[in-house]
Amino acid sequence: MSSLLVADLTVLVVDDQRPFQVMLKGILTSLGLLQVQFANSGEQAMSRCNKTEFDLLFVDYNLGSGKNGRQLLQDLRERQLLKPSSIFIIVTGENTVTMVMSAVELEPDDYLIKPFSQSLLKNRLLKLQQKKQQLAELYQALYLQDNQQIIQCCQHHISQQGRYEQFCRRVLAERWLLLREDDLFEQLLTNSLAQRRPSWALLLFARFRLLQQNYPSCQQLCQEVIDTNRLCAQAYDILSQCQLAQQQTEEAFSSVQQAVAIAPFHLPRQYLLMDVARQAGRITDMVQASKQIFELTRRTNQQDVTHLLNYIRTLLDAIEQTEDPGKRNRLQQETMLALHRHQKDEQLLKDLDFSRFEQICLARIEAMDGRYQQIKKMLSPFQQEITTADAELVDLIMLLFRIGEFEQAETLLAQLPEHEKTDPVLSPMLQQQQHKYQQLSTQLTDLNKDGIQLYQEGKYQEAIIVFEQALQLAPSNSGATLNLIQALLQVLITQQKNKSLLLYQRCRQLFKAIEPSILPQQHQQRYAELQQQYQQIRLELKQSS
Repeated sequence: MSSLLVADLTVLVVDDQRPFQVMLKGILTSLGLLQVQFANSGEQAMSRCNKTEFDLLFVDYNLGSGKNGRQLLQDLRERQLLKPSSIFIIVTGENTVTMVMSAVELEPDDYLIKPFSQSLLKNRLLKLQQKKQQLAELYQALYLQDNQQIIQCCQHHISQQGRYEQFCRRVLAERWLLLREDDLFEQLLTNSLAQRRPSWALLLFARFRLLQQNYPSCQQLCQEVIDTNRLCAQAYDILSQCQLAQQQTEEAFSSVQQAVAIAPFHLPRQYLLMDVARQAGRITDMVQASKQIFELTRRTNQQDVTHLLNYIRTLLDAIEQTEDPGKRNRLQQETMLALHRHQKDEQLLKDLDFSRFEQICLARIEAMDGRYQQIKKMLSPFQQEITTADAELVDLIMLLFRIGEFEQAETLLAQLPEHEKTDPVLSPMLQQQQHKYQQLSTQLTDLNKDGIQLYQEGKYQEAIIVFEQALQLAPSNSGATLNLIQALLQVLITQQKNKSLLLYQRCRQLFKAIEPSILPQQHQQRYAELQQQYQQIRLELKQSS
């Protein structure tokens, strides 16, 4: 085993505890490592790494209120601030299952539990350095994501039956799977599993079987891993996906719950939990997963206002699905708290008009409580300003579905940017809204057609009854409202000698329910014409009284 290249190694110690910094510096100095820098937080470490390419990084998992060690590793990788030869070691004083498995799952170069001895640290560093040196070309190819070079390096090392043959088999298998070279992948994994049955190979084969929709084989492979290692969260992930594909929602929920209990800080796992919880009708778990996604991405390169918006949207979705008054009230309180807590977060909200988003959210709550009169007044100041580039367009669409403006909602939905339609949180919400109101929309369309037919036949009283039925289905639908007004006015016009005060009052009530500034363009002129007729009849009614 070669000795450490002392003169060439730069070291960064990231820990918020001064005693540990002093202790570790003493150990490193005794090993001949003299170029040591310190950072007290993840944010400070990012700043150091922007200026220096460190050879060794010792990072504590818990770093106070800011970015933790796991998030730091993710961000350094995403921004390519770790050179291929760098060694990243997570250090922690905690040895709980969730802490250890969440850290190990991210695959740092090593993981150390405090306290550790000088001899242990020296042996670990020597082994890690030897691996980095012998596989230098492979690590460089991985850093550059050069598929051809990755494949060549792995094949060469495997053919030499080197010390890191299994590692190279795994990297090569992952690459074949990524590139969907199915025959090459299956041949490599079949050979590997014939010799031994490591968990990594079984998991990759399970993913492959899932892609092939060979669900029995996928489940069998996952169970084999779990029987060997009950703390393998990835096995439960794949098993959950497999069960969900077979519409076994309760089993899928149980599996993903076990994965989250083992390692809760994996972002794709929380998305999976959210999806499964939604399909299983587990509202509380759905909301919690959405909140966790928001919390996990804060203070990282993945921080995005979309995660906050989706958390609040999930709360609103949960309110709509919840019948229990107590639960609805708690969810409403959580929604209001989330809106209030983040409305002054300038860094997070720099590209968003949060006040508009907040108003639409409040309008959705009003709609759920049946207070339709207030909604259109709340929308009036800004609805026409919202464009396809605005994040709030999604929320406006869901509100329009909720208040029965199906035609407007569908029109705007067709204009929605593709990335919004494929968002893992928004996509199922929008699909659910469409499905939920599809039948209602069809019924409304049929009633409007029937009413228009009666109106054209001069059967105005019968048309009024049908349009009233339409408004019972969708009390705020502007098309049905204008249809009813038109029928009412026609009755008033034809009953010259006996104009009904009740019909006049109903017209006035309907006009008050419409906010002309947010009417669809096709209804604007019609509204103006009906309003003119109404005013004329009102004047005549006053003169005759």
